[in-house]
Amino acid sequence: MHFPAITSRRLAVLAATVACAAALMPMAATAATASPAASVSAARTSASAAGVPAIRVNSATLVANGAAVRVAFTATCGAGDSGLFDSTVTQAAGDRVAQGVQSNAFNCTGKPQQLSYLFAANVSGAPFHAGVALVQASVRDCPGANCTSASTDKVLNIRR
Repeated sequence: MHFPAITSRRLAVLAATVACAAALMPMAATAATASPAASVSAARTSASAAGVPAIRVNSATLVANGAAVRVAFTATCGAGDSGLFDSTVTQAAGDRVAQGVQSNAFNCTGKPQQLSYLFAANVSGAPFHAGVALVQASVRDCPGANCTSASTDKVLNIRR
């Protein structure tokens, strides 16, 4: 079976497609159970009660000859809330794919926080290398049982 090469353009299109689908899913589920006005009102109340979370991908650095990538993020969530972080790094490596996944809990301060996580390359995939990669990240702000979330997809260069 032959797969077309994964280029930075194809990674960008994939990121945009995933972001659009992820953005539409919660909206479709809410629309099926409540009126549009009630959904907007509930979303505003939830976001203001929990603070509005935010996530930004800053940089990625190659570690241990491609065995891993260290990615730096900036996350914001409500002071004293429980924060949950999830991210995936995906990179084309010839006709293979390098990928690493990370998920962590952290304490929110209410101010932008610098987070840095190590993404080990999946042992059944390729090692990472310097070059273009896709980073998909999300952060959840959970004051009790009411969580709000933010996500981002970024195509960036992994540097040595």
